[in-house]
Amino acid sequence: MQNPMKKTITYSFLAALFLVVSCSKGDSERFKLLTGPTWVPVSLLANGVDATGTGGLLAGFVGDAKFNTDGTGTFGTYTGTWMFDANEEKIIIGSPSLPISITLNITELTSTSLKLQGSFPDPNNLTGPPINIEMTFRTK
Repeated sequence: MQNPMKKTITYSFLAALFLVVSCSKGDSERFKLLTGPTWVPVSLLANGVDATGTGGLLAGFVGDAKFNTDGTGTFGTYTGTWMFDANEEKIIIGSPSLPISITLNITELTSTSLKLQGSFPDPNNLTGPPINIEMTFRTK
């Protein structure tokens, strides 16, 4: 029969270890930088051209972006979810209003600046080259 005190200590240790590991991701510096402020777009480019005008590919992203700590957020006119990749070098944004989730590389993340880059299929030419996206934000 196993010693009850030893069993209690073992379970307490495992519970504490679980809390440290599960909370460490949420406490990362990049997580805090992203979720702390409200972000305002400076430029939203598709293939190097402003894509925010009427009918523009990124027009829906015009407006404040807020990445909430629970993985939800608002991204201009979109409401949805976000998450980091395993290394916190990419961000994945999803919304029922978007045809697909968007994965973007985080090229800069500071207390005042957020820069994202990526590409996705051209909705008007699915067999053509992807559209390159660059999004730059500043804190509000």
